Amino acid sequence: MRLLEYACGIAALAALAAAAPTRHVPRDVSADVLQQLTLFAEYSAASYCTNNINSTGNKLSCSAGNCPMVEAATTKTLYEFEEDSKFGDVAGFLVEDSTNKLLIMAFRGSRSLSTWIANLDFATEDIGSICTGCEAHGGFWKSWEAVADSLVAQIKSAVDAHPQYTLVFTGHSFGGAMATLGATAMRNDGYKIELYTYGSPRLGNKALAEYVTSQGSLYRTTHTDDIVPKLPPIVIGFSHPSPEYWITSGDGVDIDTSDIKVIEGIDSKSGNAGASGESTSAHGWYIVDISACQ
Repeated sequence: MRLLEYACGIAALAALAAAAPTRHVPRDVSADVLQQLTLFAEYSAASYCTNNINSTGNKLSCSAGNCPMVEAATTKTLYEFEEDSKFGDVAGFLVEDSTNKLLIMAFRGSRSLSTWIANLDFATEDIGSICTGCEAHGGFWKSWEAVADSLVAQIKSAVDAHPQYTLVFTGHSFGGAMATLGATAMRNDGYKIELYTYGSPRLGNKALAEYVTSQGSLYRTTHTDDIVPKLPPIVIGFSHPSPEYWITSGDGVDIDTSDIKVIEGIDSKSGNAGASGESTSAHGWYIVDISACQ
């Protein structure tokens, strides 16, 4: 059986094998939250555009026209990178947004979704240096480690130069995993970070999910039955932090506040985890056509 078929099969068994968590009544988001989710979805989208990761010092742009709010802001990249890791390319940018008084660390997602899923293994690695009892997906953690030293140095310099700016980590898909692990590690060093992810896979065990949840300021966004947040499966010990911002509208349509439900609880069976099906097309639409530049 192919790995993807196996993954989808055991994901379907999770509802039988996992203990039922506490269920919370979903609530709608505010207009301000929707605006922020849109802005950082566009920053995540911009990380797929080649011109934004190979020309440090430039203003961000999206050739696909999928980041109008970003293009309207006054931006300048402070650091752009693309590094090979054993799990795949780790790429993105650190940008100054002087219009919104932001420093944004954006990580690019997987450029070939089908290949990425097919190569996804379920091995974990102890990351006790981050939190007691925590384990992370080995490939994700090694990918963060491949860029951590250079990124931390660049971010420290940017924060020192812009002490009044808000620091935000964001990313789509694999980029969401990188953003979460990076933000978690740097929060341990005293950095105040806002975290926005889109279609992120599960990162590690329940202890890690609990720790990320306890750090606060998390906007983990999913879309309908997107397959990626369903992997790796709960049934083999992987968990998502809480809360989840679940987009319920279909692909390619404008959304309003009632289309996003806030779902609380680690390993909740509501939201994306409770949606039947495993869609790859849903993975590409997060308020905007998020991976259009690739």
